[in-house]
Amino acid sequence: MSWCFQCGIQYSMGVEDCVECGVALVDEAPADATDVGASDEDQLAYELHEWAGESRRILDQLLTAGGIAHAWQGATLVVRVADEEAVDLAVAEADDAGGPALDPDAEKLAYEMGGWAADEQSAFGELLGRLGIPHEFDAEGDLLVLVADEESVESALDAFQAGADERPELEGLGANRLLSDMFVACDRLRKDARDLAGIEQLIRVVPVLVEHRPPFGIDGQLWNALGERTSELVALLGGGDAEESEVTGLAGGLTEVLRNLT
Repeated sequence: MSWCFQCGIQYSMGVEDCVECGVALVDEAPADATDVGASDEDQLAYELHEWAGESRRILDQLLTAGGIAHAWQGATLVVRVADEEAVDLAVAEADDAGGPALDPDAEKLAYEMGGWAADEQSAFGELLGRLGIPHEFDAEGDLLVLVADEESVESALDAFQAGADERPELEGLGANRLLSDMFVACDRLRKDARDLAGIEQLIRVVPVLVEHRPPFGIDGQLWNALGERTSELVALLGGGDAEESEVTGLAGGLTEVLRNLT
């Protein structure tokens, strides 16, 4: 078995990344925040929503390797106050490893991000990271970049906004029915990779999910990840030569994610 260190969802064998968070899975179950330190010890929270998932994964590995008790509540890291100094060092190391840093002496430009959803900010930050553009988010949530990179940032912004989701939205009741049907199909395939009813239902509902943008209240990255993973499952089934454990493992991981949405 494997787990997502960030959201705690447990997955069957064959799944490598968390469908909900998009981060690599770990071999040990993550701790609960109530287990960090003794009952009379103070805790400290680090809000890391602006970080890319890979940076949080690196930080988690550093803390685990250092034997530092910690837990995740989404993108918020919980540690003991007594470990603050060691955690600060790990945070700095993970931050450096996560992408190029801003030159503190260079002139900077701020982009107001108040109208952006959290997942949009995270996705755009990851795009800048892949492009090698130094950036960070300030205390107000605004994006800071170097003035020297303004042209590159504007190009990235144009490309990002041009890729805005133009698919029709799936209305509430239709979305609930779709997710419920998908859960049933994946749950059947989790138990039996050759379940014909599950296969037929999955083949029917996956195109509907892929062809619509997420309904209100469901994270866009999660919705798209579900589309990718369920399409991958359909492709495995269509190939006819997939290992049963591969099918049941992927279906099992999807079942756990869908269970939290239905």
